[in-house]
Amino acid sequence: MTTRLVAAGALIAFLGGLSVIVLSGSRGNGIRVQTVPLATTETTPGPTPAPAPRVRIAVTGVGAYDPDGDRSENDGEAVLATDGKPATAWKSERYRGTFSKTGVGLVVDAGKPVKASRAVVSSETPGYDAEIRVGDSPAGPFVAVSKTQVTRERTIFVLRPRPARYLMVWITSMPPGGAAAVNEITVTGEG
Repeated sequence: MTTRLVAAGALIAFLGGLSVIVLSGSRGNGIRVQTVPLATTETTPGPTPAPAPRVRIAVTGVGAYDPDGDRSENDGEAVLATDGKPATAWKSERYRGTFSKTGVGLVVDAGKPVKASRAVVSSETPGYDAEIRVGDSPAGPFVAVSKTQVTRERTIFVLRPRPARYLMVWITSMPPGGAAAVNEITVTGEG
């Protein structure tokens, strides 16, 4: 702020000096010069608005999504991914050899349409490829709202907010051992 005041003062002094030079140089030639005072306004920037706080969105595991298989993938364990206990997990079926499906997913329900902006997936079996998808029904269709990532023990997915009630962890490859686990999924949105 002090630098702005010094700069404003220097500008005013410069313009005042310039008008004196113009006036003294124009007296003998019949030119009439009118000086107009400069209006100076200084705007003080207000506080930068803080980003909207993240609000936790309560989700409940409702089942699995297995469009290329028998339509079941340990559905009864889905609630374990949202029970708040890191030692419990929903796990995919075990796949031996090549994973020959386009994917399998864990579906969670927010209870109403939400605009989620972030999902954090914790897993005891890191190393599988996954992305987050959203939809209006637990049976799909689902739309991708994140990039595909190789999971770690804790993986943060940044989401493109899109209103939807259901979110899904869509798994497109299996980790060593042939089964993917989601120990916990937490979802946040901007409040």
